[in-house]
Amino acid sequence: MALIIAAALLTGLLALLLWERRARDRALAAIPIRIHVNGTRGKSTVTRLIAAALREAGIRTVAKTTGTAPRIILPDGGERPVRRRAPASIQEQLWLLREAHRLRAAAVVIECMAVDPELQAVCEDEMIRATIGVVTNARPDHAEAMGTTIEEVAAALGATVPRRAILVMGPTGGSDILARVAQARGSRVVHAVADEGEPEAWAGRPWMAENAGIALAVVRELGVGEEAARRGMLAARPDPGALRAGRLEVAGRRVDYVDASAANDPQSLGLILGERHDRAVFVFHHRADRPARLGQFGEAAPWSQSGDAVIVTGDRPDWVTWRRLRAGLPGGRALFTPPRAVAAELRRRLTGVAPPEVVVFCGNTKGIRVDAIVAALQQA
Repeated sequence: MALIIAAALLTGLLALLLWERRARDRALAAIPIRIHVNGTRGKSTVTRLIAAALREAGIRTVAKTTGTAPRIILPDGGERPVRRRAPASIQEQLWLLREAHRLRAAAVVIECMAVDPELQAVCEDEMIRATIGVVTNARPDHAEAMGTTIEEVAAALGATVPRRAILVMGPTGGSDILARVAQARGSRVVHAVADEGEPEAWAGRPWMAENAGIALAVVRELGVGEEAARRGMLAARPDPGALRAGRLEVAGRRVDYVDASAANDPQSLGLILGERHDRAVFVFHHRADRPARLGQFGEAAPWSQSGDAVIVTGDRPDWVTWRRLRAGLPGGRALFTPPRAVAAELRRRLTGVAPPEVVVFCGNTKGIRVDAIVAALQQA
């Protein structure tokens, strides 16, 4: 009996795999434009910009982002959340292809959702098989899976370079490594540059000019005119994890804040903050499953002003990393605070002597509720 049950289960599994493969092949045959977006920063935003430009050009497009809040973006520009009954899995990309086929899409724009290079390769080679691959940039992040140097990160991102297709690269280090991978796979390389056609729209946001330049380079390859592309991009809805900034009032004092929690590497945070002369308190949300990030931030020291301080929250860092961080910020300028006490600690600092002039949230998006902290600070 056990042998019969095992054989039935194996037959069912093989039938499911065969059905899934045939569904994938039908979707690939029916969707001629397949764009796979990878990189360290800006993936969600670039995915949205490309999809918006294609929609404006009249190309029926389905897109999927996997950033702060995973979304499927429909052909009419509407959105719906990606609902997961289990932990995130790259099988989701096959579902997206089937969904795009059902929605009669002529184009899909898919943000890479894997970190491990082997899984990235599976996403590209066995699932999406992109006609245009995109690498936004290569910056130090996910060191545990992708390496500690820009060259190692670029090599890891090379796992999604398509075969016999087009690779669009944003301005980045490691481009020579990616170009060699593309050449080996028979793909043509397009080097994107920052968009200078909308100086007012991207003023003060050089990262957005780079994102827009990447999207423009992609849609040019598809024959989309720049006027229509820019019109679509300017109307694109921002990603839930996009940079936000504002001003709050605490005990009669006004202070600026920047929610850069999706800028998970110090280089990206540096681009956001620019040249800075004001005192800041950084709220770094630490995750135990991303242990290297706090160390990278500590070495790069975006909190380099003499009046800066760092509140680390989330999971407690390991002893070695925490000791190094505190050594670089003597005099109690580095403090660990549990998430429930962050608002109270910020209030104490903002109402004290020589308060900071800006609050910067950074580190990791998942697990921190910046809106709730800001609301609690503004309560009387």
